Amino acid sequence: MQSIAGFVIVCTITLVCCAGCMVADTALSQKPVEAFPDTVPAPDLSYASAPSLTIAVQQSTEITPSAVVFPSRIPVNDTLAEPVAARPSSFSLNISFVNSTTHLYDDPYQDLVIIPGSENISVTRTFTFEFRGVEYSFEVPVSTALYVATRNSPNKQIRFNAAEQGTFYQHMMTDPAMDGFFTALIKELRRERYNGGKTLSDDEYLEMLISFVQQIEYDDTTTGNPRYPVEVIYDKMGDCDEKAILLNGILSREGYDVALLIFPTKKHATSGIRIHLATNRPSFRVFSDGQRDYVYIETTRTRLIGFYTEEYENVPSPVVVPVGNGTLQYGKIDYVMTIFSDMQAIDRQIGILEERARSTGALSPDDYAAAMSYVSTYQFVGSTNDREAAMDAIRRSELRHNSVCLSCG
Repeated sequence: MQSIAGFVIVCTITLVCCAGCMVADTALSQKPVEAFPDTVPAPDLSYASAPSLTIAVQQSTEITPSAVVFPSRIPVNDTLAEPVAARPSSFSLNISFVNSTTHLYDDPYQDLVIIPGSENISVTRTFTFEFRGVEYSFEVPVSTALYVATRNSPNKQIRFNAAEQGTFYQHMMTDPAMDGFFTALIKELRRERYNGGKTLSDDEYLEMLISFVQQIEYDDTTTGNPRYPVEVIYDKMGDCDEKAILLNGILSREGYDVALLIFPTKKHATSGIRIHLATNRPSFRVFSDGQRDYVYIETTRTRLIGFYTEEYENVPSPVVVPVGNGTLQYGKIDYVMTIFSDMQAIDRQIGILEERARSTGALSPDDYAAAMSYVSTYQFVGSTNDREAAMDAIRRSELRHNSVCLSCG
């Protein structure tokens, strides 16, 4: 998401008089109309453009500066300079929004308040996960007072739209009360980085951290706003948004350049890691905030960095919200793109064999063996987060005998 601090944006709002389009249940002169009612999403003013918003008005009336109400989260300068008479046809009002902070939206988030007392004890949660064939296990101390503070926080009741979602999630990661929790968690994760006297590289450590979060139990039963990272650890479960918030909180503190990828049409959020794009034709989707390129990180199941389910191939581009000040990028993206290209080739070979089976009624023993090889390889590579194991599986498949195999070089 672009930061345009100090930039004045003129937003054109079109009001349409329509007797059947009810937004205000009384005349404007009697009851103010909210500029951004729930039925009409607020425009994404984080981009340097002039979005248009249509508001339906119940009847013709005079609109005065006090008659259009903006939520406190929208900084407004000189809402309306003078009264404007409503007419049956559409007309426009120029309203200037001033951004004096990182984001235009000044959401009503409140920092967590921890109440000290006898309930402030530390409990431990044990996690076991696998990365590259090695089993890791560690314990994380969790403050019950912090856990209670997150559970009872008024932030759980805040309503926000897609444009504000990124800012709200950032607060959940950067809330001062979260610092001690993340420090304790990262201390244990760093210990695993040097497990057995071995040192993981920055890319390998990134993959390990992602693997840890991917293997936390998936749970989508949360109602209302998502769990805080400490709740995910305490409960040992989380949904896609919750695990993405936890992962970005870890990665940003470990110096990685990460972002939240928010897909409003799918009601889904996940993590993204910055890459250096060396080609104009990547084999899978790359998401940009206009300055930096990020690739998709699946948080709900084990999957390679950059891989996503087919439904995200053509969905509208997400809102990209960079998190933290990290500079580390994922340096193995070329390997993953090679794997992704080989997976597309395998998919094509499966299609060829399926068509051959339909046209001839049966496959020869060699074709059948090739089909089984392709299917098992496709399933394995699509469900692993082990980059080296994925390339090895492709090399051992039938692909090299029937098509170009980029991983086989």
